[in-house]
Amino acid sequence: MSSIPADKMECMEVWGGNQPVNRMLTTTGLDIWAYSKPHAGSRSGGDVYYISSCSSGRITRLLLADVSGHGEVVAARANILRKLMRRHINHINQASLVEAINRDFEAESRTGSFATAVIGTYFAPTKSLTICNAGHPPPLIYRAQSGTWFPFGGEQDSTSIKRNFPLGISVGQNFTNQACRLDPEDLVICFTDGLLEFKQSDNSMLGESGLLQILSQLDPHRPDCLIQELIQRLDPDQKKINSADDASIVLFRRNNESVSLMDNLAAPFRALKHYLNRAESEASES
Repeated sequence: MSSIPADKMECMEVWGGNQPVNRMLTTTGLDIWAYSKPHAGSRSGGDVYYISSCSSGRITRLLLADVSGHGEVVAARANILRKLMRRHINHINQASLVEAINRDFEAESRTGSFATAVIGTYFAPTKSLTICNAGHPPPLIYRAQSGTWFPFGGEQDSTSIKRNFPLGISVGQNFTNQACRLDPEDLVICFTDGLLEFKQSDNSMLGESGLLQILSQLDPHRPDCLIQELIQRLDPDQKKINSADDASIVLFRRNNESVSLMDNLAAPFRALKHYLNRAESEASES
């Protein structure tokens, strides 16, 4: 099965949306594969995905959310999420981003707007990944050393997996995070519940255990083909994968790229330009 050509993300870039996608991206630190198929062939759906790279390229941030509602409601929330990702693009600590997103959804709770989400921050210098799970299906991590897939945070004890309330439920919620170091060849896969709720040939839902079973049969050394092979196993004709709900997957692994001297030197100027543009934009809106 052929792989997808990779696109290099620029520093200060935020990429994503809620449209169909099947794309590979690279940042300084991560190789990332994104797949999304909105429900019933729609041009946009309730699953929202974003990836950003900071002013030096050291920080890669990933967001995968399942937003309640359809159409313009989701499009408006997707636009807000992009703005918040850009506003917090240079922050290593993702707490302020998660809190800002939660406040936005809570403010719109009167319209029934909330979301489950996984928000991850990868800091290339320390090879560290921090995950905040807001009521979302837990990501799965493949540890190359053991050759085994686990729910993220549950490698030692499944009771240690932390899931916060969905975004927009409580404005005062204290969101907890889980962190780990990514070793060479480790993989992390995030997905929306449309994948877990896929109806198999015996009419049973795939579930986490079914997904783990299929992943254990796929070649982790070919992550460029893993998503397509997973979809092929589930739905050879790719006609049912999004028949009941949106289905989205984000897969990533650590790479060995390091921040270049030019990116290090240019980082303060990119950041200054970013904050000046933001201040100008906020002033024009007030």
